[in-house]
Amino acid sequence: MRREPRRRNVHPGVPAMSLTSFVPHIPLEEYSERLKEHFVMRRENGILEVRFHTLGKEALWGFELHRALPQMFQYVGQDPENECMILTGTGDHWIKTGDGASFKAVEDDPETRVNSIYDLWYVDGTRLVENVLWGRNFPIISVINGPGFHTEFGLLCDLTIAADDTLFWERHYCGGMAPGDGQFLVYQQLLGTKRAAHAMYTRYQGIPANEALEWGLINEVHPREKLLPRAWELAHLILQQDRIVRRMTVEIVRRPWKRLMTDDFAMHFAHECFAAAVHKSDHAENYERYKKDWGAGVEKSVDR
Repeated sequence: MRREPRRRNVHPGVPAMSLTSFVPHIPLEEYSERLKEHFVMRRENGILEVRFHTLGKEALWGFELHRALPQMFQYVGQDPENECMILTGTGDHWIKTGDGASFKAVEDDPETRVNSIYDLWYVDGTRLVENVLWGRNFPIISVINGPGFHTEFGLLCDLTIAADDTLFWERHYCGGMAPGDGQFLVYQQLLGTKRAAHAMYTRYQGIPANEALEWGLINEVHPREKLLPRAWELAHLILQQDRIVRRMTVEIVRRPWKRLMTDDFAMHFAHECFAAAVHKSDHAENYERYKKDWGAGVEKSVDR
């Protein structure tokens, strides 16, 4: 007996003539609920605003957020209703500091650390960088809302605007780690080899927003209260162009980043992981000093 074609879950503009149907995408209502512990999301006219946080306040960097970020990029990328994305932090910091409890749970026990370093460091860290660039074929505007570390995924976005009190750090080296998680590689691409090396070796107190603008690290600087209105203005401007033209343009814009990450990122990241593994005691001692300096640097940047 001849089977009738199924007529549900069709692709827009495609006649329902197949014996099977398209697998429906996961809607915003579902993935925003699943990710709500780390992200607040809202969408208007195809523009998706994503704000990361820790317990509703400024974000703390831990293994959980480290994994949630690439998961978030994967979810929003599969949703065809997202036409442009605005990514930002919460409060006055991009990421305020580290989540000590998260790192302590993994790193204080040698066996736990060895068993988890591949998945929690290498796999999650690789996916964070890759998921910004691959599979999200709509423009992404990052709004760096204040000082903080791990700005690499914000700098990898198509456009980056920052608060006028933002400081950009590459502090792995002064913290006893090889700088291989993507931040320094982004610096090399945007600042040039010599300037990036100088910033990494000597600029422990960071690069101020206006200097970052002059050097080409970011696109615009604004007072914090004007950042999100400006990001939405930019998003509406971008969406004036045809959808297909816009999405194919994204592929052209990201081509240099994809080539760079394909060629160099795995080498950078493997060297960071190796250096941290073989110098654990030195790293731990230096990291305690780093956290003190980091806290003082953040307070200084906010108060100035």
